[in-house]
This record gives sequence, C-alpha cells and structure tokens, in this order.
Amino acid sequence: MSASSIQSKIKAGLAKAVAKVGSSTVDKVYIVVNSGGNSNPLNPVAPTETDTELVNAIFTAYDVNLVGGNIQNGDRMLITDNIVYIPVGATIKQGPTKYIVISVEQVAPTSEVLLYKSQVRVK
Repeated sequence: MSASSIQSKIKAGLAKAVAKVGSSTVDKVYIVVNSGGNSNPLNPVAPTETDTELVNAIFTAYDVNLVGGNIQNGDRMLITDNIVYIPVGATIKQGPTKYIVISVEQVAPTSEVLLYKSQVRVK
C-alpha cells in the first residue's frame, strides 16, 4: 500500500468523522497566517491576517492522566490531514476561540507525512 493511498484513506476517514459529528452550523477550523506588515513607527503597516480552512480537522481531549508537565488542563489535540502544514506557534481558530499550537507531531512512518497531531492551548 503506497503512502498516497494511505493519505487518501486518512483524509476520507477524517472527512467521514467530521460529517458524522459535525453539523452545518458548527464552527469551522482555520489556521491563521499573518503576512506583511512592519514595525516602522513612522509608517506602520498592519499585517494581513488570512484564514485557511482545515477541512479535515478534529479536536480531541487529552486523557486526564496525561495532564502535567507540558500538557495543561484545557489543552486539546487537533488532528489534521497532511494538506496544510501546522507549525509550532501558529494560531488556530474555531469560531470566536483562538488557540496557539504548543507542539506538533508528524505521523510519518516514511518520508511521507500522513497526518499532524497538534497540541493546542486557548490563547
């Protein structure tokens, strides 16, 4: 089985899970990317904020036994497909709630990334 066929199955599984537990009124999940802007006090330019939808994204809670150390109460795990790279420090938005990405685990048994597991915390 090739990496691309596994990636397709993961995307399909995540999409099926989103469809099963979601609804048409549920808030979608986005990664927020800031670009441009400067810190020139004489001619300041605000950065432009762009939201990119994470189509196949699912939040899960951490097991209470894992809380402590790097995982805090309220932290969530965001599982996404391999389409959009999620960097540490990125902002994730769902409705009015914004999260900061604390850590990212790439699930990649070979050089092909299958999915990302990101630890996120409310900003």
